[in-house]
Amino acid sequence: MSTHFDGFSTLTKVNSRKKSNLGFQIALAIFVAMATFLYFEFKPQSEVSESVVEVGSEVVEIEINSGASITEIANILTEARVLATVSEFIEATNDNPASSQIGPGRYLIQQGITAEQAVLALLNPDSRIGVKLVIPEGARSSQVANSLATALEIDVEEVAAVMNDRELVPLPDWLNGNLEGALYPATYRFDEGASLEQMLSTVVARFEKAIEDSDLFVRAEQNELDPYEVLILASIIEKEVAPVDFQKAARVLLNRLDRGMPLQLDSTLNYALDSNTIVFTTEELAQENEFNTYLISGLPPTPISNPSETSISAVLNPEEGDWIYWVTVNLDSRETKFAVTNDEFLVYKREFQEWYRQSLNS
Repeated sequence: MSTHFDGFSTLTKVNSRKKSNLGFQIALAIFVAMATFLYFEFKPQSEVSESVVEVGSEVVEIEINSGASITEIANILTEARVLATVSEFIEATNDNPASSQIGPGRYLIQQGITAEQAVLALLNPDSRIGVKLVIPEGARSSQVANSLATALEIDVEEVAAVMNDRELVPLPDWLNGNLEGALYPATYRFDEGASLEQMLSTVVARFEKAIEDSDLFVRAEQNELDPYEVLILASIIEKEVAPVDFQKAARVLLNRLDRGMPLQLDSTLNYALDSNTIVFTTEELAQENEFNTYLISGLPPTPISNPSETSISAVLNPEEGDWIYWVTVNLDSRETKFAVTNDEFLVYKREFQEWYRQSLNS
């Protein structure tokens, strides 16, 4: 009896341990299930949406909607096979404070780049799909019209019509209704769908800001000049000489005006002829028009180009000197020499003529 009892007692203890282990395993399973549920239920979206894809090697187009979060942008990049994972982009944006400036729009972006490169690409205006307009210093409004017509794939006549419509593109009164001179030189980027009127108004608004920043009206009065005269003078030196000589050239023009001398400028006659002639014919020099400063006294009636802040500032801060002539003796280097006397001027003129002959023969 005692032996049987001991065996029964041993068996009973073993079964009790199995039942205890089973209960523990069930409880553990329930705990794991609950923990898993809570983890995925409350896990940050950036981790939930993590994906791993095989990146490509092409340039692709992506679109970022207004108000898109960094996580949503990361998902767009992985779906486009630009990046392999969502988290790498989120990490890269955390490391670059400028990433908050990534805006809505359509972008062209290379697949297979790093997350850091992706952030920089989205911050680069050149990546955005839209209209890019470059207005160089000294460009004429006709040249800007051609650039806009090409960018928008419309007729230049249509652009010119909008440019000349003051209801569509209003101007400050002091510009006398003329857009020439108010197309501020800069690089502009416009979203798809922007109208021609919006583009031109943006350019004019940038011009008005530059005028405000330069304090043109006060400084023009201090120089005994009309603000529009400053704009005309700046537009001339922008076409005539290199920036290093702007202040000297401004002094020459002011000296000639003070003495009642005609300005005798190739740039103003070229504007009337819509050309870029270096040497004029006798007939061209004799043409009677309000931009032929070989014949008229004083300034032409409007600017002849769209000047930069640098040339406007040069007119307001001309270099001191008695020069009344200049000659650009080398058009390739734009080297310009300034003269006080006519004899000096003739020496420089012959130097230009020699350069011109050599350039024709080269």
